[in-house]
Amino acid sequence: MKKKILFLIIIAFQTLSWSQNHRYTATLFPSSTSINNVIYGSAPAVDGPLYTMEQSTSPQNLIMDIFKPAGDTFALRPAIIFAHSGAFYTGNRNVDDMMTFCDSLAKKGYVTATIDYRQGFSLIDNIALHGTRAVYRGLQDGRTAIRFLRANAASYGIDPTKIYFVGSSAGAFIALHSIYLDTPSEKPTYAGETVYQNFTAPYTHTAPDLGGLDIGNNLTFNGMPDAIVSMWGALESVNLITVNNNKPVFLIHGEADTVVPFNSGSPFGSSSLPPADGSNPINTKLDALGITNKETYFVPGAGHELYGASNGTWSNGTGGNSYWPIVFNKIVQFLWKQHKPTADYSWNTTNLTTTFNDLSTGDLAWWWDFGDGTTSNLQNPSHTYTTSGNYQVKLYVENNIQSWDEIIKIVQVPNLSNFENNKQLFSVFPNPTSENVSINWDSNITDVMYQISDISGKVILENKITNSNRQIDLQHFSKGLYFIKITTENATQILKIIKK
Repeated sequence: MKKKILFLIIIAFQTLSWSQNHRYTATLFPSSTSINNVIYGSAPAVDGPLYTMEQSTSPQNLIMDIFKPAGDTFALRPAIIFAHSGAFYTGNRNVDDMMTFCDSLAKKGYVTATIDYRQGFSLIDNIALHGTRAVYRGLQDGRTAIRFLRANAASYGIDPTKIYFVGSSAGAFIALHSIYLDTPSEKPTYAGETVYQNFTAPYTHTAPDLGGLDIGNNLTFNGMPDAIVSMWGALESVNLITVNNNKPVFLIHGEADTVVPFNSGSPFGSSSLPPADGSNPINTKLDALGITNKETYFVPGAGHELYGASNGTWSNGTGGNSYWPIVFNKIVQFLWKQHKPTADYSWNTTNLTTTFNDLSTGDLAWWWDFGDGTTSNLQNPSHTYTTSGNYQVKLYVENNIQSWDEIIKIVQVPNLSNFENNKQLFSVFPNPTSENVSINWDSNITDVMYQISDISGKVILENKITNSNRQIDLQHFSKGLYFIKITTENATQILKIIKK
């Protein structure tokens, strides 16, 4: 328990020193640094080049490149894994769009990784069998990558509870199946041992059992991502989705996609390929189950890899088209929502003094802007305004991973009534003062309370005074401006005190 408290104190101190940095949405770092050719696992891959003989395999190291913000000293960051397109037949982790995602999001404060996964999809015969097994192997590799980052979170400065998966096309098949094909009972028949006829001798082949969802190393760690982004992907069947499958999902798809169906159908429009359910029926199924932890971006008339890429390579050679910044910014916002706190507050105003009550959730540190040029880092500050009026008060909050939120509300500070604003009711002297100050009032008034606040609104001293002792000791106060709120049964008055 003591270690946990110390950790929170350290994080709070760091956070306050970086007030309003907007990590994860703003580009805070000038560049990223990469750790290349990291082996995250090993698995048997079907031998090429035709991939028709499922039993003929060779061990394959699974490789990822990891990107981190250059110069970042923070060590508890969410991670994002990216999986490339290529129909489980071609492509690699270093294609343009994956590299751009990794670099751009690392500069916003994430740890990012782009992965190679096993390829091996024969389009010659037994296409349904080979296609199903290719997706299942990709699913296994995606889970292996997630387990690897969880197991090595401390080495790479990652929060192991916040690992997300983003896939394009074939990579999106991996992403979707990683959250919806999640129990052994859902394992496809073709992923088990299967006897099939092939055009090559000895003609009868046995496809070995591919094993469970998790194979290889780090098996004590969870292989399911904490949220996914599916860009123009599809699912074997929406029947895989159950009411318990409520991981956050962002579905992005062009409604005129002829490669991966937006609705239901076979990829590439080829009846020889097994049918799949695209983003639209997936979204419909989620709606039917009442699952709301999702977002969609469906673009009428747009096709596959709608942001201007072909198998991950920029079509114009330099960057994406006009959809690229839209897709990128929507992904930025979606992922930020998965780990941000939620800012909120209420307030109560008595004359010129407003007491603020933090109602945020998931927050650990606070930064208030009272709208009059003054600020505070207290959770529930009290602030005394010098004049009445409407003030835009902003509360910015952060949590333990430096994720943030902010809210602005209009706080109305009302005019004082003539009686409350009567400067003859109370007075303080001497003012300015270097030691003590006395309060003067009509001797008929009793039960006088006072409260002294500094310029940030922090209450420093409060007490009751009587007719016989109206003096307040200010010798221990620092030099500066203070506000004294004097309260009786029928009146409140706020005066300034200058300690010299």
